[in-house]
Order: sequence, then C-alpha cells, then structure tokens
Amino acid sequence: MSVPLLKKSTNPENEQCIGDLLSKGKLLLKRNGIENAEQESLLLLSYLLKMKKIDLLLKRHFPVSSIKAKRYWQWLRQRREGYPIQYITGFQNFMGLEFAVSKNVFIPRAETEILVEEVIKLIEMIPEEEPVSLMDIGAGCGVIPVAISSYFKEKGRHIDFHAVDLSSDALKLSFKNARRFHCQNNIHFHQGDLLKPFIKKEYFNAFHGIISNPPYISKTEWDSLSDEVRLFEPAMALLGGEKGVDFYKTIIEESPAFLKPGGFLALEIGHQQKDIVSEMIRGNGIFEKKIVTFYDYYHNDRGIIAFKKNLELK
Repeated sequence: MSVPLLKKSTNPENEQCIGDLLSKGKLLLKRNGIENAEQESLLLLSYLLKMKKIDLLLKRHFPVSSIKAKRYWQWLRQRREGYPIQYITGFQNFMGLEFAVSKNVFIPRAETEILVEEVIKLIEMIPEEEPVSLMDIGAGCGVIPVAISSYFKEKGRHIDFHAVDLSSDALKLSFKNARRFHCQNNIHFHQGDLLKPFIKKEYFNAFHGIISNPPYISKTEWDSLSDEVRLFEPAMALLGGEKGVDFYKTIIEESPAFLKPGGFLALEIGHQQKDIVSEMIRGNGIFEKKIVTFYDYYHNDRGIIAFKKNLELK
C-alpha cells in the first residue's frame, strides 16, 4: 500500500519515525492507566496513517511528517483523558466491517454481533424465493441493518429493511454507513419514537422480523459504569429507565401488529433481564410460549427471540 507520508525525509528535524511515535505513545498511555497501551497506540497510528498494523511494525524506521505527528499526540491526549478510541478514530469494527461512528451514537459492541448472527440464521430459514422484510428499532449508526443487508447482498439475496431512530444525527450516520457498504437501496430510514413511524396500514402484518438493541442500562447500573462510557457515550442510547426495561415494554406490546404470522421479535437484553423480559413476552399473549434465549461470549444471558402466533392482527 503506497503512502506518501513514508517518503524519505528531506528535513529530519521536523519529522519522527513510526517506531519513536509508537514507543512514546505506548509510554504516555501506560502512565495514564490505559491497560492496552501498546495495542491502542498502534491502533491510533494505524488509523492516522491509513496503514495496516503489521506494516507499521515492519516499517518502524520510516518517517512521519510533523503535521501527522502533531495529530497523533492530540489523539493520544484525548485517549489519556478517557475519550473512547472509536470516537477518536471515527470508526468501529463490527462483523468484519469498518463502521463510521461519532459521539452522537452508542459505540457498537461485540455482543450485538451475536444478535445479528442469530437473526441471520432465522432469515436463512425463510424460503429464498420469498422477499424478506425486516425492521430495526433504534438503528444508531446502522450496524444491524447494514451488516445483515451486506451479508445477504454478497449471497445475491435482497433484504428490505426499515430502520428507525429518534436521533436525526444517528440516522445521518446510518445512511452514511449504508452507502459505504452499498446497501442504501436495501434500507429505508425513519425518524421517530420506537414504532410510531409505522402506524400505517401498509406496515401492519408486514415484517418477517423485528430486531432491537434498545437502551437497557438501569439507573443502578449507570452509576457503576466506567467513566469512559458514562461521560462520553450518549445517555439516551443507554438508559432504559429505573430497571432498564422501559423500552422492552413498548416494543413487546406494539410489535405484534407489525409482524407477519409466525414472525420473530429478536431483542438484545442486559445480562440480568432475561426473566423480566420473558415474562413480558408471555404476558402479551400474542407470542408463542416457546422463547429462545442466547448468550454472550461470557455465557451471560444476552438475547431473546419470540415468535408471533400464527394469526393476523388488524
């Protein structure tokens, strides 16, 4: 990969080499309590110079311009102060794709990849000749609809996605990511509160599945979160009320009207919320009694899938 910054220096006094920057960056972060100081200093410089990490290590003696070196130190100071690395670089990897993120959206976590993988399995059970229509509630930067649409696009299958978010900033970022991965024709974006944008006859009984990773942090949990999360990520994308389940109540009550008979509701949940969310689903009476749960990488409860009974609501 050719990078103009790495041409031989004509004025060494104004430049530093990659190895020096990595060593000094690691030391600065380590002194300020950053656990993965070496990896993070490498990651920041990788994004800044648009180089693979392995190439940085192989080209440690190559010079970096003073302008780029100054930017690197700015980024390191931000990270030292607790600013999330994803907001500094402007990107987060999700399902092998580099998504643009900003301080206006929740940073996607690896746990949500498990939700996406479970939904992909459900879609693959739908006959290929049948057009698939899905809804994502709380789209954020668009990782769920974009990752799923991109996966099936590679397989030659079109997914018709409708994604909703209350935040206009989040929707702009979602569209940017959809366009980045050539999925903008698969996804329709709606601004509004939960399912309110879909209260139209055309959307009733229209979706094979509704997916959501809603805010589910309780007030008690909020106080125990790290400063990196609590001080920098948007509270509206995290807080789910006193017990963290306020959004589930609305989604579970209203989603059956929009699901096809036999359609699924797939929810990411907090690790202590399985029982209360399951009880909401069973109490609804429109979902099948059998509820599927799945776990995260630490074997904590992380998601619930429920199926609408084979009946049509009007």
